[in-house]
Amino acid sequence: MIYVENIEMHMESVFCVDKLWVKCYILYINKRHTLQYDINDITYCRHVLRRKNMKRKIAAVALCAVMVSSMVAPTVSVKAADKEKLIVAYKDSDSTGAKYMEQWINSTYENWADKDKVDLELQPIVANDSDYATKIQVEMQDKDTCPDIFFEDTFQLNTDVAAGYVADITDKVNAWDEWDSSFIEALKEGTKGSDGQTYAVPVSTDVRGLWYNKDVMEEAGLGRDWQPESWQDILDACAAIKEKCGDDVVPIWFACSNTEAEATSMNTFEMLLYGTGETLVDESTGVWNVSGQGIKDALEFIKTCKDEGYIGTLSEVFDASDWEYANQYMSTAKLGMYLNGSWGYADYLEDRSYPMQGYSDDTLTDALGFAEMPKQNGDGYVTMSGGWSWAIANNSDKQDEAFSFITEMMKSDNYITYLTGSGNLATKSGMDAYDEYKSKLYVDEATAMSENAFFRPHNENYSKVSSYIYEMVDTIVRNDTDIESAMSDFKNSVCSVVGEDHVE
Repeated sequence: MIYVENIEMHMESVFCVDKLWVKCYILYINKRHTLQYDINDITYCRHVLRRKNMKRKIAAVALCAVMVSSMVAPTVSVKAADKEKLIVAYKDSDSTGAKYMEQWINSTYENWADKDKVDLELQPIVANDSDYATKIQVEMQDKDTCPDIFFEDTFQLNTDVAAGYVADITDKVNAWDEWDSSFIEALKEGTKGSDGQTYAVPVSTDVRGLWYNKDVMEEAGLGRDWQPESWQDILDACAAIKEKCGDDVVPIWFACSNTEAEATSMNTFEMLLYGTGETLVDESTGVWNVSGQGIKDALEFIKTCKDEGYIGTLSEVFDASDWEYANQYMSTAKLGMYLNGSWGYADYLEDRSYPMQGYSDDTLTDALGFAEMPKQNGDGYVTMSGGWSWAIANNSDKQDEAFSFITEMMKSDNYITYLTGSGNLATKSGMDAYDEYKSKLYVDEATAMSENAFFRPHNENYSKVSSYIYEMVDTIVRNDTDIESAMSDFKNSVCSVVGEDHVE
């Protein structure tokens, strides 16, 4: 990682490139972050410069990137002479955290039948989720910069499909034997567009449920093996914890702020809404639910938890890193329940930031339980699933080769490298034949939950509607806004995007 100023210095002093164009674009891309970027951002410099037809300066930026590459994490290539090049882009959150991705891709390539025909270039992009999506979108607009294969959050997929960035691979997956024989049907649905066509291959999935501290539950008289059957059971458990445990014990935690953004929408609100039997949108008509009883009931549950003092202090739950409070409290038996994703247990391992006090990794399941989220009135369970996928760029001129390589990566003997490195749930059957996957903590519980999974809408407007959802939840908790007013504002906001004829 290097600073913007370092790049500017090289471009200005060595190549006489006007640094203003580069800095303006970096400011735009990183408007919410410090002015740091890696070698992948050279792509965006190139876009800005080319818009001004500054061919010489484009070359200068590219050469500058080579000169400073020793200061940053370089693009990883597996090369051979006189072959086509296949570019694979993926998110690396901290430039080291996704090395299992590099290992997975490179080891797959080494055993690929087409290795002698195709070079492979890896493009790890150091960014958080939202900035990664922005960078990928910028690359997709230009055949000269787009990767052939890219790692795509299923949350973002329909937006990118609507923009024309993603190739339709329906015919390809239909001709792939493993698609029908191995991939979990519900997860295949998560990679479809609003037109019903398939645009990606699911790589990982997750579920959401109620993590709970067994010591706290036992002290509250609820037993160490707890499974609520309705929302009222959860509220009753909160009341018992508040009554029987210390004043410093928080009964329940869930994302409820606009700073938590999509976590507030998906992990909290949608987990509740879909438990009422309602959904956000009618996929067949595109009509959005903005005033249903389920929305009101979901908000009432959230408001009750706040009004009864079941959640953390407002300064904590509205902190940009509120999950750190939750993890600290859970690991020290100061939190009863945490509505969160299947990945959550990893925070309490011995080598992580919040090891479970009094327990080792071998005994973590004695301290931490993972309960299914019940539907509102006791008629089953519900979870929301997300995950990541491999997609092919619409601008790629090597779509057949790209799909061939994706199928190679998803062969079980290759795929297991990703699963063990990431800790995510498999999207295809048969992976429990591998001891390293079967022995993962809570995998059985999470896999069972996936049978009741719902997915976010396959609609290009979802990301915008989601922003209105988390603002609605935020104002109820933060400002004590009454539910009717919050729902009215939500309806008006959604109408401004989809039109009054697409809401009910």
